[in-house]
Amino acid sequence: MAAKGKQVGPTTQELRENLQEDVDAFLASGKKIQHIPNGVSGVDASKGNKNIAIGQSKKR
Repeated sequence: MAAKGKQVGPTTQELRENLQEDVDAFLASGKKIQHIPNGVSGVDASKGNKNIAIGQSKKR
């Protein structure tokens, strides 16, 4: 177990800076960020339902 008060991974500020660098590089490459309205799903309904079961399945 990690000692109390010790930072294990990157700080929140480091994560923000890394994300900003990634976004800047993405935009500098000529790509654009597309706004997706709330409520829009990325699931393609024409491909059917793809449920994912997490955990052990029950044997019949």
